[in-house]
Amino acid sequence: MASIAVVGGTGAAGRAVVQEAAARGHEVRVLSRHAPDDDARVAGTTHHRVDLLGSDGAVVAALDAALAGTDAVVDASNGMSPGAMKVFTVGAGRLAEAARRAGTGRVVVLSIVNVDQGDYGYYRAKAEQERVLSSGGVPTTVVRATQFHEFLEIFLGRDGRLGRWARLGLLPVPRGVRFQPIALADVARALVDAAEGTPPAGGVRGPGPDATTVTIGGPEVLDARDMARAWRAAHGARRPVVGVPLPGPLGEFFRAGRNLVPDRRYGTLTYRDWLGSRA
Repeated sequence: MASIAVVGGTGAAGRAVVQEAAARGHEVRVLSRHAPDDDARVAGTTHHRVDLLGSDGAVVAALDAALAGTDAVVDASNGMSPGAMKVFTVGAGRLAEAARRAGTGRVVVLSIVNVDQGDYGYYRAKAEQERVLSSGGVPTTVVRATQFHEFLEIFLGRDGRLGRWARLGLLPVPRGVRFQPIALADVARALVDAAEGTPPAGGVRGPGPDATTVTIGGPEVLDARDMARAWRAAHGARRPVVGVPLPGPLGEFFRAGRNLVPDRRYGTLTYRDWLGSRA
């Protein structure tokens, strides 16, 4: 049994990692700004309130307490707004320093396939997170994954709430784009394997002197329109699927197929099976 700290352990990816690590019998510490709701707590885990963007003294004290005696740290933190994205830069630096002070055996960070090839602001911040953690003096494994099954719901809607376009009677999807969606549970499996020291095969030297980058993708490559049609059928909807342009660096990244790694199929749960599991 190992002691594994999961940073961002109350977010979607972090929760999946916590569940996977706990199911394997590890001692799991959940690090996040807010405690999980009672119904979201995983039995046998402990919570540590840590805000990576808090005041210097508070962050140092909180991280030192949370990481003391840990064998591995999995960073599944996230931030979408410009302010929150500092968790990938400022926060990553603080986490790297704390892991080194604690003598943690390894750091594992969740990232995105080919993130260093995109000019999208969020991707630039994630690439910097990889670099900062990999240069922190602790052996690091970067696990780059394709988009989660949930990604298209940014356009279509989620949790019973329709997206803006869907409320107008349409189901919009990025035009000319394919995805290789992967289940959160499959990503969590790869992250916990890496935390145990046995990451998926195919790793290459990472952005730091003592880092490895592993790339994983979903089991199939699908056109966004086909995914939207499957989503529509699973939800009993009749709205027409409409391709819309996705402008800017992110649209360019997707249309160029840089989000795909067909030679790195790792996930086992297909998109349609995932939809069926949530019906």
